[in-house]
Amino acid sequence: MQINFPSPAQAAITLAGQAIVAGAFSYGKFTPLLVTKEDIELKGSNYIGVSTLTSLAFNYKGKKIDFPECIITVNQEKNIVTTPMEGRDGTVKEYISDGDYTIAMEAAVCSYIINQKGEADYQTSHAYPKEQLEKLIRFLKIKDALDVQSDFLTLFGITSVVVKSYEMVQETHSNRQAFTIQMLSDTPYEIKINQDVAINK
Repeated sequence: MQINFPSPAQAAITLAGQAIVAGAFSYGKFTPLLVTKEDIELKGSNYIGVSTLTSLAFNYKGKKIDFPECIITVNQEKNIVTTPMEGRDGTVKEYISDGDYTIAMEAAVCSYIINQKGEADYQTSHAYPKEQLEKLIRFLKIKDALDVQSDFLTLFGITSVVVKSYEMVQETHSNRQAFTIQMLSDTPYEIKINQDVAINK
C-alpha cells in the first residue's frame, strides 16, 4: 500500500497505533515504518481532512492515466434538513444521510526524461509537458464518472469519482505544470440499488 505523510506534523495527527503507511519522515527523508501488530486496522475515518501523500490512477473505458505521487485530502458532509421553529432559537435538525466525499488532489506533470544510459535527456526534459497536460485535460473534460484506483481512497470505499473543478497553477519551472483537482465520490447505480434493497429489508 502506497500511503505516505508529507510532514511529521500531519503524521502526528493520526493515532500512533493506526499509522500503517508505506513510509514516514525521519530527518527529512523517508524511512520504512515497521508494523509488528497484526490486529492494527487502518480506518478511513482517521484520515478525514488529513492531506496524505499517495498514488492515484484514473481509468475510463480502457484508457488510463497514472500519478505516482500526489497529495489527496478527503472530507465529508452530512445531508441534514434544518427546520426553523416559531418561538425557538436555532433550528430542528433531521439527519438524512451521509453526503458525498469531497476529494482535493494536488499533483504535477513533468517532462523530465531519463534515457537508457541513466542520463537526463536535456532537450526533452526542459520542454513544457504539453502532451502530458493535454492527456490530463482530456480526462478532466469527460462528462461521466471516472474509475479511480488509489490505496488511500480505498480506505473510504471510493472507487469512482466525478470531477467538479480543476485549476492549473503557475510554475517557475519550464518543464513542470502543477494542478489541483476537486472531485466528488460517486456510487455506481448498481450499488445504489443493492443498498436500497438492503435498507428496505
